[in-house]
Amino acid sequence: MNHKRLLSALLCAIMLASAVLTSCSEGGANADETTPTTAPEAETTAEGGEAPVEGSGEAEGLIAIEADYDWTAGVQKKDYEGYEYTILNGCTASWYSYNSISPEETTGEPVNDAFIERENRTEEFLNISIVELHDGDSMNILKNAVKSGSNDFDYGNVTLMNCYAVAMEGNVFDLNAIAPDAGVDFTNVWWDQNARENLTINNQLYFMTSDADTTRFDSIRSLYFNKEMIEQNGLENPYDLVDNNEWTVDKFTEMCTSVIVDKDGDGQMTDMDQYGWISYTEIMSDLLMCGMGTQFITKDPDTGMLTDGTVGENFVDMYNKVINLLFTQQNAVFDVRASARANQLRGLGDRAQETIFTENGALFYSECMAWTRVLRDMEADFGVLPPPKYNADQERYYSIILNPFMQMIPVTSEDPIRTLHVLDVFSAASHDTVVDAYVNVTLTGKVARDEDTVRMLHLVFDELYYNLHFSSISIRSTVNSAISSGSDAIASMLKKTEKAVTKQLAKTNEFFFPEG
Repeated sequence: MNHKRLLSALLCAIMLASAVLTSCSEGGANADETTPTTAPEAETTAEGGEAPVEGSGEAEGLIAIEADYDWTAGVQKKDYEGYEYTILNGCTASWYSYNSISPEETTGEPVNDAFIERENRTEEFLNISIVELHDGDSMNILKNAVKSGSNDFDYGNVTLMNCYAVAMEGNVFDLNAIAPDAGVDFTNVWWDQNARENLTINNQLYFMTSDADTTRFDSIRSLYFNKEMIEQNGLENPYDLVDNNEWTVDKFTEMCTSVIVDKDGDGQMTDMDQYGWISYTEIMSDLLMCGMGTQFITKDPDTGMLTDGTVGENFVDMYNKVINLLFTQQNAVFDVRASARANQLRGLGDRAQETIFTENGALFYSECMAWTRVLRDMEADFGVLPPPKYNADQERYYSIILNPFMQMIPVTSEDPIRTLHVLDVFSAASHDTVVDAYVNVTLTGKVARDEDTVRMLHLVFDELYYNLHFSSISIRSTVNSAISSGSDAIASMLKKTEKAVTKQLAKTNEFFFPEG
């Protein structure tokens, strides 16, 4: 089974919660109230982790979990004699679909009850009790715990943008170094393989994400299109463009500019008119730059060392394509955070973009994936797409996930092997409970309205990429600042920071490659 394809369907479910939400940088919303469908537990369990981790039965549901999937296969059964296992969860932001990982009681809501089922499974399998410590300042709590030598929790959830900084200060264990003794295989299906591949540097993996977490789905930079507007404007089917390797930034720009209409005829372009794309600059620039293959910090294919991802003959042209669409093509985009739009947001702030999109006010729409849940009642059909390529010669599509919560084990842990082992079991127990509830119960028949959309969701997640975030390396911030200002002088701006970036990269590489 391809775990990347598992992820693809999962993103759909995020769109289904019905709470009123606030912003993409701040909890929880519930999905439809149904009992989750989960596979029965096997009567036997694996002692040594050698059993196969996937069933051989026919796959069922959009996420293709094997019908005879045995969550105990591939994990080790141990007796921890009632140990209280504490998880520090930093996810308190209200825009996430779910920000608690340990609900207090069953409610009949499928994901909530799936959380409880996977917790019960883990507690019984290992003879432990699981406790959630909920605090939005998890990064500093973890760092202070290490500084004081305290052992108040087993592992912490910290946002991806902060994880490397935490790791490079010596606060957390290299998970790859612990995994063999813990009997953990990160290639198992309940671990996110995109994260494992992208975030490992010189075989060091200081944080990870798994089926125990849902924030990684919420954090995806999404691209949706209005099918009704495609037909009304006689435009090419975007799915055909993707299939024919013609879905490029130039084609995307052409489509965005072709639908600009002053619908009310007042001579001004406002929220009552029609645009190509509605979002805001941070989302749009990240989505387009990543889609064209830009990785602000990348790994040298020969040495694995970190390098400047903006070095290359095509980068400036890629940058200029973004500037052309966002600034040169007048009224092609509606930026909900632009000062000129402040009086056109109907008192909804950023949330005006979902309203305007559902009113056929824009052909395309992008946000953090969690927010697309509000499209569930949209009358016009909509579809999902990967970000467009730079050109037809680009080998693959790239989708981007920006800032989910990641699992880290502090160096003050009294038993890091036990901590990682429990997390492995917790994640395996989540695969056919949380995942199944998130998708096969909550999603089916509500958002995935046709087979082509499901197929495209698979593509989006097959091509998912986790960015490398180092706050000390200023490449991404320089590029995004330049795009936000509409500057066409990116080459000179990067030249000014070149010496500092080179020094920052060298220092970072010294951490991961101490032997040079």
